[in-house]
Amino acid sequence: MRQGFLSGVRLTVVTITALALVACGGHRPPEQQPAPPPAPADLLLEPTSGPTVVHPGDLISIEFWRQPELSGERIVDRNGRIQLPLLRDIEIVGLTPEEIRIKLTEEYNAFYRDPLIVVNVRLGVNVTGSVGTPGRYTVDPAFTLFDVLGLAGGLRSDAKRKHIQLIREGQKYEISLEAALLSQKARNLRLQSGDWIYVPSRFWTLNRIATYATFGVLMLQIATLVSVI
Repeated sequence: MRQGFLSGVRLTVVTITALALVACGGHRPPEQQPAPPPAPADLLLEPTSGPTVVHPGDLISIEFWRQPELSGERIVDRNGRIQLPLLRDIEIVGLTPEEIRIKLTEEYNAFYRDPLIVVNVRLGVNVTGSVGTPGRYTVDPAFTLFDVLGLAGGLRSDAKRKHIQLIREGQKYEISLEAALLSQKARNLRLQSGDWIYVPSRFWTLNRIATYATFGVLMLQIATLVSVI
């Protein structure tokens, strides 16, 4: 009778252990959905043509000579506008920094004689997934993919380095950092306003394996202790 009871206890412990391991590892997080097939390298790595144009979410730095009270930084709102002293809302979406400078010079001519204005644009990009500090960043137009990953704290140990995803204008591309390091053209891949960079993570990592193994050993120890009662 006692032997049968102990056998039942062992079976129960083993069953609980198996179910716990399945519960821990059987469900893949949403970020682990199969990645889309990579886009042709030539399409992805073709350098951005033409000057930088402004999109919603970009940061505009405007400096006025001799009118510091007008200088400052503005975020382009979802309607493609910024608010400026005296002018209030002004639409600049789709314009280059030089076109913005010309437009502001013309507008402020009504208030100042030959205003001298300098305009700089910083692009709004998002970095999510397995990086040190996910979030939205405003970066210089000269920044590359490697630059912004470094700005976001670098890749975590569980990052899939060969499956970095770049979402640009509704199109998703896949980049291997190892392959990009060997390509001068890839290393110089410039970002565009509105780019979304997603770094997926591996599900099975050394830390997770060690945790599950420790849990399994603990359950076996419990089964052993029960058997000697």
